[in-house]
Amino acid sequence: MGRYLITAALPYSYSVPHLGNFVGSVLPADVYHKYLKMRGDDAIYVCGSDQHGTPTELAAIKAGVAPEVLADEMHEKIKKLFEKYECTFTYYGKTNTPENKGVVYSIFNELYNNGYLLEREDMQAYCNVDERFLTDRLIEGTCPYCHKRNARGDQCDNCGRLLEPAQIKDPFCAICGKSEIRFVKTKNLALELNKLQGDIAKFIKKTSKNNWSKDAVNKSLSMIKEGLKPRDITRNMKWGFPVPLVGYENSVIYVWITGLIGYIGITKQWDSKRWRDYWQNEHTQLIQFLGKDNTIFHTIIWPGMAMGSRLGFILPHTIKESQFLVSKTLKFSKSHGVGLNMKTAIEILGADYWRFSLMYMYPENADSEFSERALVETVNTIMNDKIGNLAQRVLKLSKSNRSLIEEEIPSTKDPKVRRIIKEYEAAFDKLQLKKAIGAVVKLAELGNSIMSDREPWVLAKNAKSDAKAERQVREIFSELLSITYQLGILLYPFTPRASAELLSYFGIRSEPTSAMLNDKIRPKLDSDPKPIFQKITDKETESLRKYS
Repeated sequence: MGRYLITAALPYSYSVPHLGNFVGSVLPADVYHKYLKMRGDDAIYVCGSDQHGTPTELAAIKAGVAPEVLADEMHEKIKKLFEKYECTFTYYGKTNTPENKGVVYSIFNELYNNGYLLEREDMQAYCNVDERFLTDRLIEGTCPYCHKRNARGDQCDNCGRLLEPAQIKDPFCAICGKSEIRFVKTKNLALELNKLQGDIAKFIKKTSKNNWSKDAVNKSLSMIKEGLKPRDITRNMKWGFPVPLVGYENSVIYVWITGLIGYIGITKQWDSKRWRDYWQNEHTQLIQFLGKDNTIFHTIIWPGMAMGSRLGFILPHTIKESQFLVSKTLKFSKSHGVGLNMKTAIEILGADYWRFSLMYMYPENADSEFSERALVETVNTIMNDKIGNLAQRVLKLSKSNRSLIEEEIPSTKDPKVRRIIKEYEAAFDKLQLKKAIGAVVKLAELGNSIMSDREPWVLAKNAKSDAKAERQVREIFSELLSITYQLGILLYPFTPRASAELLSYFGIRSEPTSAMLNDKIRPKLDSDPKPIFQKITDKETESLRKYS
């Protein structure tokens, strides 16, 4: 039994995440965590709200409230949303806590004492209109590398490059929208990544063999090849943890520090004693799920901080990077109540429909196009027709022919079924989640093929007068019930509700385990089977079109 620590990139607590945010890290991490628990591993899944940073401060300014008030209010809303989507974190915490502050300060102090923090003077942007310093994310403009608009002062989400505010072309203030910006000399502390470059490179080359996403490896090694530079970890602003040094009374520790360390702080919130068993244990496999815009922070900056602190914190075992889920027809938006975000989506369709559809379209290795048409096709054709209809037909036919159903059915020995189950397990072991959900669909297709080719309803009519037909139909029903039962188990990481409903027809009321795939099956055919999935209605389709 392995020991796993699963993390998903922390959502900013200033607005409701949209579906692209959800499928980029939180959902696949939840799916993988459910699989590990099903397998019986010692696995915890931590995530939480990234409460510091400019987006929260900017949203608070616009709302006319203190950043802490806004961050805590949104934290509760987002947490409840994830619960509606059937996410089962070991703990969903937040970064603005005493626990996280303590861990942040311990790492900061060790980096400082070990000579990895450089005091330097920077040119920080100052808005003449708002009469305030602008943190990197309060500056927007054109990326100097890919030339796309809407690059921020710290990073371009389009090409993934880390940036400095002074590099931005045609900069403007994100608060007032004006270009009346000047750069003023300020004092900051920078993490000397250049001193750690050799160790970081060795770590990536060695560890990236553990199922890292190829893009994450290439992007990280490319940056190292260019040469790592010191990176500011403090900023002249008020919202955040104050820098614990004399002379920095007006500065805070930058959000990407408190956010990266936030995984540890949140684990400490979960259990003040056991957190070290995971974060300072060399046998723990740290599996981190994130979008491609967060890669460098997890592959270079966090390993650099962990190494420089010398506090024994584990480094990532696997980086599972997703590409972007994009839509040309539907509007994704982080703004509360605007666009097809997690809040508006769950009001249209149930959690299982979104979980399955998003993972079926999961942008695992390349950007994936999301559309109303693709969603309807996935729900109606895959979920309803292939999986749901098979389960209902098998259960309904079995109930109407109860005299032909064995009370106890051995686990199937069909090599095709066993091969699909092995394919499912191998896909999860390699973190190939699209292949895993594809295996579920493949098992349903096999069941449908058996149903249509062997027509058990015809054999059942002849069973009373034909011993051969009776023997054949008993075997077919056993095989189809076994496949239906196994579908109920394999569906669990993706659609927990549907899994529970399906397994209830076999007397299973607890969460499934992988070991149950080999158990004998005892069908419970007392009640009429209900559909586990249904097609999208015209009303639901019309609701989706509101966000086009």
